[in-house]
Amino acid sequence: MKYGQEETSGPAMFKAIAKSEKVSDNIISQIRDSILSGQLKPGDRLASEKELVSQFGVSKATMREALRVLEVMGLLEIRKGIGGGAFVAEVDMRTTIHSIINFLHFKPVSIREITMLRYLIEPSVARIAATRITGKDVQYLRGVMGENIAHGEFEVSKEISFHRYLARMAENTILVLTIDFIDNLLRAIKANLQLGPDFYEQVRCAHENILECLIQRDPEASEIAMSNDLLDVGRYLSNLTGTKAFEPAEIGTSSDSLVKNGRAASWARIVSEGDPILNTKGYNFKRVGSSNLYLVAETEMHSL
Repeated sequence: MKYGQEETSGPAMFKAIAKSEKVSDNIISQIRDSILSGQLKPGDRLASEKELVSQFGVSKATMREALRVLEVMGLLEIRKGIGGGAFVAEVDMRTTIHSIINFLHFKPVSIREITMLRYLIEPSVARIAATRITGKDVQYLRGVMGENIAHGEFEVSKEISFHRYLARMAENTILVLTIDFIDNLLRAIKANLQLGPDFYEQVRCAHENILECLIQRDPEASEIAMSNDLLDVGRYLSNLTGTKAFEPAEIGTSSDSLVKNGRAASWARIVSEGDPILNTKGYNFKRVGSSNLYLVAETEMHSL
C-alpha cells in the first residue's frame, strides 16, 4: 500500500507467533523478510497497529518495540499524525554503512585489517579508472586534491573523497558501497589521531602520482601508484599507533608487487624524474606515458 492510500482489508500478511518463540525477534524477522523479498516496497505502509497486533497475536507494547527496532535498522520509517504509520524506508547507502559501523563498534577492526582490505580492492579500482577517465573526472579530482595542505577535517575529507570518486568511476554499486564503508572506518580512526602536515603532504604527493598515471591512461602504473599509497598510509598510521602494519607478504605477494607477462616483480614503485633510484643498478624502469613519472621494478620484465 503506497503512502497516502487508505488501508484496505484483505488476507493477513503475517503469521501469528507461537508461544515458544521469542516474540519481538519473530516479528522483526517476518517484516524484514517481506521487505527484502520485495513483497513490501519502499513507500509502502504497513497495516495499522491494531491490525498488526491482531495478525501477530501480540500486545501493543511488543509490536511497538519490534517496529522501533526495524526503524533503527533503517528498514522502516515511523511517521506520526494524520496519514502516519509505519512505512517501508528507502534503504540508502548511508543507512547501510552506518548499520555496519554500529555493529563494528563492538568488534573494532585494526589499521592492519583495513589496509589489507584496501590493498586487495583499490589497486584494481585504479586500473579500471585508468581506462575510463575523462577530462571532467580529471578536473574534479584536481579540485579535490586542492593546493594547500593543512591539518584538519577538511584534509581528511579531501583524501577520502579522492578514493570514493575513483570507486564511482567503476560503476559498480557493491564496490562503491565497500569503498564508502572502508573510508568511513578510516575517518573514525583518523579522528582520534594527531595527523600532522607531513602526513597530508605524503598523501597529496601520492594522489598526484595516481592522478598523473590515470591521465596517461596507464592501468599498470595506476595500479602500482595506488598500491604505493595504500601501503605507505597503512605503515604511517600503524607506526603512529604502535601497531603492526600490513605487509603484502601476509597474503603471498611481495611488497608493491607487479605481475607482467607471468613474471612477478619483487618490488615496484612509481617515482618522479630525478629520483636517485633511477640511477641505481639492479632496477628496471619505464616512463609512464609522457609524464615525468617512472615505474621502477626490482626484477627484469619484458615491458621495462
